[in-house]
Amino acid sequence: MLPAPDAAARTGRAAPLPPDERRTAILAAVQEVILERGTAVTTRDLAAAAGVAEGTLFRVFEDKTTLVREAVTSAIDPSHMLDAMRAIDPDEPLDERVTQVMQVGRQRVERTVAWMSLLHQLGRPEHGGDHHGKPSAWQEKRRTVAAAIRAELAGLLAPDADRLRIGPEEAAELLETVLVGSAVRAVELARSGEQRSAIDPRALARFFLSGVLDPDLPPPADLVPEGSTSC
Repeated sequence: MLPAPDAAARTGRAAPLPPDERRTAILAAVQEVILERGTAVTTRDLAAAAGVAEGTLFRVFEDKTTLVREAVTSAIDPSHMLDAMRAIDPDEPLDERVTQVMQVGRQRVERTVAWMSLLHQLGRPEHGGDHHGKPSAWQEKRRTVAAAIRAELAGLLAPDADRLRIGPEEAAELLETVLVGSAVRAVELARSGEQRSAIDPRALARFFLSGVLDPDLPPPADLVPEGSTSC
């Protein structure tokens, strides 16, 4: 005897998602329209982006502000950056690995800055927010993921450790500094309306790997180790 068909098969419609999966799917679907419209986004906009009825939104989320705030929090989850780092092939040449770090990292930081600006708006009293800061659990997650990202960066540099002047861990710290500085600069250029392009990720990779000193010129005196001589 054949098993009875389930409800989805009888109706010809897809089975409804479990509550947690539906919540996650909605949060991912509405992020772009929230980033585009900010706090002016309407429940109609959100429902259209999620492909559901407005009533469905409020069976999942308490109100619009809750939905928007959770979408922003999901968007700035640092785990996304870790996933992007892990997707870089460690067998690629070193310069290509570093270029990819600059590309995906800068995109991630730029979007996070934009989301944080929106989160600041949501924290204002008129949007029902408060100013008590993020819960300790969120802060702990950020610290944990940040450490994992640094370890991932060091791991991407480790295959060429014998070519580095410093250890992979310290090099990873410098790489992260260059990356974040470049992203913040790009955001500031966009905000100010200056007609200057952000530095190309490949140029940033070259800068990180070789510095700004001409290797064919003798190093400045303050960079020559004590007791050594230069030719």
